Amino acid sequence: MPIYEYHCPKCRKEVSIFFLTVSEALEKKPACPECGSKKLGRVMSNISSVSKADDAKVTGVPKTGAGVEDTASLARTMRESSRKSKADYGEQFREVAGRLEKGEPSKSIEKKLRKRVGETMETH
Repeated sequence: MPIYEYHCPKCRKEVSIFFLTVSEALEKKPACPECGSKKLGRVMSNISSVSKADDAKVTGVPKTGAGVEDTASLARTMRESSRKSKADYGEQFREVAGRLEKGEPSKSIEKKLRKRVGETMETH
């Protein structure tokens, strides 16, 4: 479930757009959620450094001490990032965060969302 950053030359805003799949991101022409312009330019996303000591940074998924996925922490991080960017990532984003808050594993959520749109978890 990729999130891409774009710059809108019309309203001069930088926006993040959430897609269910990479193929959806490639096929759809995104529109600026601020002004509706379809003349968006892709922006290189920020990167972070990773240390072997921090499992959450390595996997991108916070873990508890027992190595179990900390879904509540992941949901908090998602919602905090959304608030900081001041962007509305859409209903699917809120659905995923809500399911994580209830304790559903991220792999399960991804598998069900992919099934909903006709994709599999298999790598190509």
